[in-house]
Amino acid sequence: MTNGQARGGSTHRTAPGGERPAERAYAAEPGIVRTALAVLRRDGLRLYGRAALVTGLVALGGLLLTVVGFVAAWPEFDEIRLGAIQARIDEDSYAPDGRRVNTMWLILLACLPFLILLLHLACTALQTACVRAAAEPGGSGPRGRFLTVLGVYAVRGVLVWAPLVLGILVQLYFTTTTFREYTVLVPLWEYPLLEYGPPLLGLTLTLSLRFGWALAPAASADEGLRPLAALRRSWSLTWGRAASWLRTLAVALPLGGLTVGLYLLLQAAARPTRSWAASLFLEWGPDNAYGAYVAGVLAPIATALLLTGALVLPPAHTTLAVLHQRLARTGERQSPTPAVTPA
Repeated sequence: MTNGQARGGSTHRTAPGGERPAERAYAAEPGIVRTALAVLRRDGLRLYGRAALVTGLVALGGLLLTVVGFVAAWPEFDEIRLGAIQARIDEDSYAPDGRRVNTMWLILLACLPFLILLLHLACTALQTACVRAAAEPGGSGPRGRFLTVLGVYAVRGVLVWAPLVLGILVQLYFTTTTFREYTVLVPLWEYPLLEYGPPLLGLTLTLSLRFGWALAPAASADEGLRPLAALRRSWSLTWGRAASWLRTLAVALPLGGLTVGLYLLLQAAARPTRSWAASLFLEWGPDNAYGAYVAGVLAPIATALLLTGALVLPPAHTTLAVLHQRLARTGERQSPTPAVTPA
């Protein structure tokens, strides 16, 4: 009886008396979190230095974008101020015109893509650095270029948020007056389904896609894949086996909870910046209380976002890079190999 037969008839995988050093090495590997912590202990100063530099650049870009937004919206702020002054003279109550508020929302939506681009640039710089830090010693595989990884973030962002945006647009259509003119043909029990169904369905699809493509930037940075290939790679690694998506879920949920919890904590701690920003705006900027109010609202949000990214992104990207490497090795090890027949 051969050694393979004594262990349950596994002679089709290895020769008699053969050993599996790769599998024994894999079994002896530390966990994903432990490996990520080891990488951070070794290269943490460099990664957090990169995070501080990137955060500073994003803060400058965000400040410039905010100034451009305020300049574009300043006629609306000025009209609101004049309307409030006139209402005070007439001893009447005052509420800003809805059209002017809608114009400000449109300006915010126009600035949003540029803000998202700044965030993606920061994530790309940190993701590529974390993948290099987490790479195995002696590894010589292809590495994704900066623009390629940035393209992964951009394509993933558009495809992930498209279902939710489409669901909200469908809901808006169902709740308009034009649609209500024809609701005599729709049973009453269908109203909640038509109003809340599309956004909930879009949110479900968005979360599923975001989870399945969580490893796409790491796959692109580690394997040199283009955006669509990186998305397919991440999807196959995440949803390929039950153990894979369970491991991904075990990593993604704590990281998401940590990010949200830290952001809420930092935003609460940054509340004093609201009054500071409003005072600085009135002291150094135009005399407009409404503009100062908006600046005060944005200050704690921006502070919390920047600090959360600087603190969370290095360990998060490092952990995702380690997870991608583990799942990739697992898939390669379980890929079909030619049978070895004993002599």
